[in-house]
Amino acid sequence: MAQDREAQEALTATESRALHRTLRRWLLVVVVLVTGLATLVNWALVDREPEDPVRTWLQGLVEGRSRQLLSGTEEVRADPTLNVFSNRVYRGAAGRIDGWELLGTEVSGDRAEVRVRVHWDEPGGVRAEEHVYGVHRVHRTGPLNDHWALADPDAAVVGVHLPAPLDAISVNGDVVRIDARERVPDAEGPGGTWRFEALPGRYAVGLPGNSYYEVDPPLEPVELDFRRPRRTDVDLRLSPSPRMWEETDARIREWLGECMAAEELAPEGCPASVRRAPGGAVLEPRPSGTPTRGSTAVEDDAEIEDVAWRLLSRPALVLVQDPEDPLHWTADPYRPAVAELSYREDGERVVERVEFPVGASVRSTGGSAEISVGPEPAQ
Repeated sequence: MAQDREAQEALTATESRALHRTLRRWLLVVVVLVTGLATLVNWALVDREPEDPVRTWLQGLVEGRSRQLLSGTEEVRADPTLNVFSNRVYRGAAGRIDGWELLGTEVSGDRAEVRVRVHWDEPGGVRAEEHVYGVHRVHRTGPLNDHWALADPDAAVVGVHLPAPLDAISVNGDVVRIDARERVPDAEGPGGTWRFEALPGRYAVGLPGNSYYEVDPPLEPVELDFRRPRRTDVDLRLSPSPRMWEETDARIREWLGECMAAEELAPEGCPASVRRAPGGAVLEPRPSGTPTRGSTAVEDDAEIEDVAWRLLSRPALVLVQDPEDPLHWTADPYRPAVAELSYREDGERVVERVEFPVGASVRSTGGSAEISVGPEPAQ
């Protein structure tokens, strides 16, 4: 019995050593395979020839891969407030190259110059230019990690200044959302400049078509030259768009319609009789011509009936920008509106001419607006 147990223990120890040897062999195989696969992937992805980074860059320009080309540049990585236009925006840029070819390469140690020809369509026909790209070798530890990198990418900053943060701007017809935290603030006031690292081409900068603002005056497209791009800044000056005018005017018409339909001498939030206070007290004697204020109110139990309002005239809407808040606009109160108020007082017809301000207050960040109207609208 003891001998059988000893034989089983010996057999188990032998099998255990064999299993460990098998596992070590498989582990070695896995390590070799993973290392080999990583080396192959590294070889495929790294720019091994001086022309490789130039090919990648130029083909990216042709395909409109703005984010892929610029997101990894030193300038963008070092500054979280420096944005990059989307691929969609760049693909909408006029003057963008649509073809290229390599002409030759001169290598000198860890540096090289790659000569290329690029071409693109212009209104007058196809335009072609020859340029030279500088590249340099980057040495890194590890097998097959050395690679070539572009020394001077075609990129420059487009700065967009606004008097205050908006919800979005428009670039090449595409909506670009902006974040107030990413602006370079003005020395005074709420305005600032939003910066975008951009590739060669033309950029039409403005505001979305459905915005409550429009740019006044409209701006010419910003152009970044190929191989010679320089920083360009634009200043978007805001004025009310047709949408702001129409919605504010519609709110005023709605308010006036409700007031003129009232059957009270002093409807809430509307113009009121110049003769009588809301409680019925007499403020003015019965008018002969245009009444004037100033009489002391006295109680009067006269019977008032058949109250009717009629709008005689209203001033054209003129919106004026608040000098303290560029996103706040108010109706110019220069001219009042005029209404006719008629009613019977103890059976006798009375007609008043009532002049009153048409107030409007609009505050908008471009994508939405808070509009209030009335004799004294909320600010």
